[in-house]
Amino acid sequence: MTSRRKFLQNMGAGAATAGVAGAGLIAAPSAAKAQQSVKFRLTQFAGDTSMFYTLTTVPFVERVKKMTGGRVDFQAFPGGVLAPPLEAYKAVEDGIADAGHLTPLYIVNKDPVNSFYGGHPGGMPPEMMLHWLYNGGGQELLTQHRRETMKMHSITLSIGPAEIWHSHVPVRTAADLKGLKFRASGAWAQILNEYFGASATTVAGGEVYTMLERKGVDVVEWSGPAENIKTGLQNAAPYIVLPGPHTNAFSFELLMPIAKWDAIPDDLKIQIEAAAKLSTFETLFAWTVEDMKAMEVIRTGKAELIQPDPSLVSDIREAGRAWAMKRAEEQTAKGNPWMKRISDSYYGFYDNWLKNASYRAVD
Repeated sequence: MTSRRKFLQNMGAGAATAGVAGAGLIAAPSAAKAQQSVKFRLTQFAGDTSMFYTLTTVPFVERVKKMTGGRVDFQAFPGGVLAPPLEAYKAVEDGIADAGHLTPLYIVNKDPVNSFYGGHPGGMPPEMMLHWLYNGGGQELLTQHRRETMKMHSITLSIGPAEIWHSHVPVRTAADLKGLKFRASGAWAQILNEYFGASATTVAGGEVYTMLERKGVDVVEWSGPAENIKTGLQNAAPYIVLPGPHTNAFSFELLMPIAKWDAIPDDLKIQIEAAAKLSTFETLFAWTVEDMKAMEVIRTGKAELIQPDPSLVSDIREAGRAWAMKRAEEQTAKGNPWMKRISDSYYGFYDNWLKNASYRAVD
């Protein structure tokens, strides 16, 4: 492992000139700082055929390179190349990758605040989440949290819509979850165990189909319709529960060490941030359209479509809030204010939206 890690750390060494290699900078000897370029090895958590990669990472990499005239070059590696999918954050922390395009969902066990960004059970749908991130303080809190607790710099990069469940048993109410083996991740896995009496397990995306098809679990959540039919999940079990009431939206982040980010010329920072924001909106638009197309396929398939009872949606929403409040109390008692600070922001905006955005049409 040590020799492999050393090899990967040295992969891009020749791309940087003396004095700026640690920051990922390539300085033209005769150019002013404003003309400096940056190059980063970017790790991801999904395979190269997954929409998590093709519809989010690849467009961003191409967009930021075009917007900066080639001065910013992210060399993207899908999950499993630089690091196993569930260890992508560690790859950035260890220097195997210069940066990561990652889901906070996979590090909820490390810090519960990640649930609010990775897809909080019973939480915000996409439009509400976009407003909270960009105009309600969510992005600023994430950036502050990463810099203070991880020595990393973070930028929101991609938002996806609701997920669905594929199941060997019909699930309509909270009572149906009791005793089920459920492939899940993040706070939802903990909530299944603590509040619904299920047994949750977390595996990477490449293992989900086989686990479900062989009945290693009763139910899986992975993504929305378009991503799921790419993996054939609609054929792996006789029931599809939609919408999956656990996750209404999820976001990813662009993450890199503070030293690397701070060394980037200011004009390029602005362009990277602009490219990330544009990519976030365009990813959601494209993903939603692909999901609509996928639903046409799902509706003509053999799996029976199950709509969860409104009581299950309400039960998950209440459990998600109760879980967050409990974790906030636990973290505060340990001297960590971040869970309460971000929870207050998230649910403050959530409640305000439900109360004061009700004048809008919902369809």
